[in-house]
Amino acid sequence: MTPSLTTPLVCAACRAQPVLTQPEFVFVLPGQSARLSCTLNPQYNISQFGISWYQQRPGHSLRYLLYYNSERDKHKPAKTPDRFSATKDLASNACILTIASACQDDNGTYYCSLSPAFKWL
Repeated sequence: MTPSLTTPLVCAACRAQPVLTQPEFVFVLPGQSARLSCTLNPQYNISQFGISWYQQRPGHSLRYLLYYNSERDKHKPAKTPDRFSATKDLASNACILTIASACQDDNGTYYCSLSPAFKWL
């Protein structure tokens, strides 16, 4: 039996999937505010999606920070400090996580993800 090469199936719908991109690095001195962007590919509109933000500090597990869709549709657990907040920048099709007065504990990797619209109790 001779080996055969197969070409992968091309899925037109797969190419249209929403994709989020984030900057590789954001450097902030203690006490400064940090703005982390999460930009959605142009085939989609950020206003139609909720975004969840997560933090992973060195040596710690992934931690949910907050969810933001709009000022009326957002969620932040009591454990998330008030210095963390989010908003959307419709002009750049992005969700922005702001860390006011950043401190050493904020050092880590931040992730954003598309989330379904939640109904928070």
